[in-house]
This record gives sequence, structure tokens and C-alpha cells, in this order.
Amino acid sequence: EWGGVDLSSSASGLLKFRYQRVLTVPSISAESTSDDSGENNRLVGEDNRISTTSFADWMDITQLDTPEDALQAFQKQRQVHDHSSDTSSNNNDNEAILLLGCGTSKLGEQLLQHSFIGMVLQLDISSKAIQLLKQRYHNYLSSDESVVKRMEFIVDDASTGLTSLEPCSIGGGVVDKGLVDVLHCSAGPMIQRDNDTNDGHEVEEDVIQSIMSSVHNVLRPSRPFVFFSRSEPQWMLRRVLGRDGYDDLINVGEDSQRRRRSKVLWKDVEVVKLVDYDLLLYKLVKAEEENGDNYEGEHMGANNSVINRRSYLKRLKGGAKKTKR
Repeated sequence: EWGGVDLSSSASGLLKFRYQRVLTVPSISAESTSDDSGENNRLVGEDNRISTTSFADWMDITQLDTPEDALQAFQKQRQVHDHSSDTSSNNNDNEAILLLGCGTSKLGEQLLQHSFIGMVLQLDISSKAIQLLKQRYHNYLSSDESVVKRMEFIVDDASTGLTSLEPCSIGGGVVDKGLVDVLHCSAGPMIQRDNDTNDGHEVEEDVIQSIMSSVHNVLRPSRPFVFFSRSEPQWMLRRVLGRDGYDDLINVGEDSQRRRRSKVLWKDVEVVKLVDYDLLLYKLVKAEEENGDNYEGEHMGANNSVINRRSYLKRLKGGAKKTKR
């Protein structure tokens, strides 16, 4: 797991971990769009102080005292949802965790063993990897109706929209243990170029942008996307957000349309260095969707935002190219 790091209570685990802040991009304030110095850059830079946090706090999800407590909490959530007359995503309160590109990781089982509520959705493009997980965790797939199922195994491609999942359905968060990092490294160095220059890496960048759009689509607002990497944020964030998205996120200029576009996508971006490992931990939180201008259609999200799968997939099919607004 992640270069020798897994979710355990041992000294090498991530249930509690030490970190140093590398970069923080706080949300855009509605009252002010620049700091006291008049500068527009919102980056909060490196801090060498060592802090300690837990995986639960980092993800902003609930970890209870025992697996039995977590199971009871999951059952209660499921009963409330099943007996509610409101079937929209607004009422879909859950702490579901999507493991993106899970491979044959043990993380899903560790989440349940360490009393996280779940459910846990293990997703990979490889049907072989999913089949191996099903064999390993057959006890989570019992046909006995008395057994509460808190783990699902899904074959899907994150670069084509995660169509097996409903929009705004993940209420805990998305965790990627290496997919984005591998694609970033395989895409080669980022090169400053004008719009008419093809540096040979557009395909990989389009895949990464499509994955980011897929993750954004299935997350509920204010929920995190977390991933691990050894790549520095000045390159990784440009790759995952796109060059314009990166500039929009860290700079607040006079163009209100650019500010509004940034707020709709991601907020509260954090990058920390895991003190005991040679790894960076990234977190991007999905911003609240304040109106229906960005997604049009039939699926209701938080704050009356409307998401249409057809228009979303059409946008993905066109790749991650920049669009004018």
C-alpha cells in the first residue's frame, strides 16, 4: 500500500499520521477577493512545523469505537434513507468511500475493521483485480439477507465518467492510492506552450482531466478527493486542475466569471508531506454548487444544483479541452 503505508494502528499506519504542510489554498471569501497586501495569490506556503492528525479527521468522516458500532450506524443511515419519501440526492446522507483504482488493496477491509461507517466501494478498470477481491472478501458478499452488505466491487473506467455511480452519490469521499500519480508520471514533464503547440502528452492530460471530472461528478458537495503522490504540487495541481483551473484556483482577479468558475469546482486544496514517508498527500474538496449554470438536467444535487448525466458524458466525450464561458 502506497509505498509501504497502509491504514493500520501500527506506527507505520495512517490511522494517525504526522505531517508538514506544503501548500494550502483556502476557499475564496465572499467578502474579499484579495489579501491585505492587495496581492491576488491565495497560496499558503510551506510550514516546517510537524502536526498530527487522523485519517478520519483528514477525510472528515466518522470513525467509531468498534466495528459493531459502525455497523449499527450504517444500518440506521440505511433505514432512514429507505423510509424517506425524499428520493433526491439531497436526502442521500451517507459516508460512502470510493476507492478509485483499488487494485488488490486491503484498504477497503481496513476501513471496516477500524470502525468507519462506509459503505466501501472498491472500483477498478481491471475485471481480474475485482474478481480477486471478490474471492478474497466473499464473506462481504453473502447471499444471507441477514448479513448487512457494506462493501461493493465495481468494474468501471474513471476516464469515461464512472457511469456505474449516480451523480452526488459519494458522501464520504474518494481515495486514490496511485492512479492519478501514475498517469501524471507517464504524461512526462509539463512544458510551457501556446495553444498551437502539441507537446505529445495531450492524451495523458485529457485522461487525467476526465478522471477529475468523473470524481467531481460522483462526489457530494463539500466532500474530499484524496490521493497520494511523490510529485510536487506546482506540477501535479496544474496537471489535475488544468493550467487555467490552477490559475483560477490560486489567483483572484477582477474577472468575476473566472472566480465563480473556480468556486464551482474545487475548494480548500491542501497538500501535506507525510513526515515518516517519502509521500505527499493531496486533498481537494468539491465546492458547493451555487446554481444550475454548470450542470443542466435531471439529477438534483446540494443547493438545488442540477446535474444531467447526458450533458456530462457529452462533455467528457469531447475530452478535457478548455471551454469558453
